[in-house]
Amino acid sequence: MDENQNTEKEIHTTITKEHNNECRCNEMHPLLKCLLTGLLIFAGAFLASYVLLDWHTKAMFMAPKNHFDKAIEQDMKMMNKMMKAEKTFAKVNANIVHMEQTNQGYKLIIDLKPFDNNAENISVSKEDRTLTISGRAVKKTNNREQISRFQQSYMFGDNVDLADLSQKVEGHYLVIKIPTKTLNEEND
Repeated sequence: MDENQNTEKEIHTTITKEHNNECRCNEMHPLLKCLLTGLLIFAGAFLASYVLLDWHTKAMFMAPKNHFDKAIEQDMKMMNKMMKAEKTFAKVNANIVHMEQTNQGYKLIIDLKPFDNNAENISVSKEDRTLTISGRAVKKTNNREQISRFQQSYMFGDNVDLADLSQKVEGHYLVIKIPTKTLNEEND
């Protein structure tokens, strides 16, 4: 019987220890329960907001285009065409005037192609030692009119007399010759 009592006491001691451990768990359980509940609420809110943002993003970018979007797209295409035309005009007109210096003076060669091969579309003006070349061309296509303008100025030294310049059309070019004075002529 003593043995039975000893085993019962051991069992009772073990149960009491387990019960004490359970009590500690129960004491910590409300704190753990609150932490896990808060974590689950945060995860649920995050997933809900993610799903909503995903739906709205897909709706914005996958939705068929409305009239406003189509109008903007057409305007962008038209602007791109205009920019390409402007770049082409700039490339074509980059070398309109070519200047050479010779022993007799300066020679300006102006390409008339961008100005409808018409020397009247080019004006040459001189003021003191400055020579200004201006050009204007009008191109009409369908219902549009494109006006192109060009102006370039050259400043010369004292050895140049702009009053003696000469202009002559040679094919598709307007050639302007500007004589220079030699050192002997300047001293006279």
